[in-house]
Amino acid sequence: MKVLYAIQSTGNGHISRAKELIPFMSRRFQFDVIISGPKPKLDLGYPIKKNLKGLTLFYNKKGGIDWIKTLFKNNLLLFFRDIINLRVKDYDLVINDFEPISAWSCKLKRVPCFGISNQLSLLKKGIPKPKKKFKSTIRFLKLFAPINIGYGLHYQKFSKKIYHPIIRSKVKKLITSKGMGIVVYLPAYDEKSILEITNKFPHQQWHIFSRNISQKKTIGSSHLYPIHENVFLELLSGADGVITNAGFTTTSESLFLNKPLLVIPMKGHIEQIYNAVSLDRMGVKVLKIFSLKQLDEINFWLNNPKSIKINFENDSGKLIDQIAIDFIKMKLNQDLLAKAF
Repeated sequence: MKVLYAIQSTGNGHISRAKELIPFMSRRFQFDVIISGPKPKLDLGYPIKKNLKGLTLFYNKKGGIDWIKTLFKNNLLLFFRDIINLRVKDYDLVINDFEPISAWSCKLKRVPCFGISNQLSLLKKGIPKPKKKFKSTIRFLKLFAPINIGYGLHYQKFSKKIYHPIIRSKVKKLITSKGMGIVVYLPAYDEKSILEITNKFPHQQWHIFSRNISQKKTIGSSHLYPIHENVFLELLSGADGVITNAGFTTTSESLFLNKPLLVIPMKGHIEQIYNAVSLDRMGVKVLKIFSLKQLDEINFWLNNPKSIKINFENDSGKLIDQIAIDFIKMKLNQDLLAKAF
């Protein structure tokens, strides 16, 4: 059975998840890997057959998505050309982590495509939802990377097709402690905006990670770092708390390590808005924005850290086994395959 594993490389979460799933896939499938989006900051640890340009989200400096920049910085002509040219028919199955080129290529060429992502959990029944309705955005999620069968990843299991977060082996091996300060990872905010807040708390040690920094620098009690997996994990293991957006991977790993969380979802980012609702119901502190107006709330969180105890099951092997079983069922039932398209 020959499989194509297609991964979205925007953010670090998709690559982190892939690193954990690949050893389990190796036991079941012969497979190639492609990614689309920006060059990943993390090493996948497996040969990448193709790195397609794909579609990339661009952020402004105040915590949200810059939709104008996103529209004009992406090469839509190349995107459609890649959909046509991608040789998905060389494979029996495409396993897709929210990657649009392979998903649409499968749709056009009638190749089975199974999806794994946090985004897919938003479509399942029982998931906590924000008060504001996002019907058009949810429809966009379905269209962004269309699949035949979806396996959602979420903090809690609300249905049979939802699995717990895939936690990196490196994170599972960490020995946790306290006293190293607060880790900050807010990629949609620039360093100046973050430092406006952290400088108000000079008694606190801050460890701020940014894509815009090439080498470490220190300003007062704020230490700024480029994205580096081992440095981030070392500081995360000894952190007194974590301030981050509502991205699935960092929040999941922080919960796994029993670290107090302060979450600020990116503006206009549907996945993060939904994640923030779930986290809030679990007891995690959530702010709409990270600004000087929230100083009192940030100060209260610093002085009253709250850890949420949650046990995530190790679902990696079970998930890959279920994909193999569902593919066999689909192949045995051609009627089901026909209905999928």
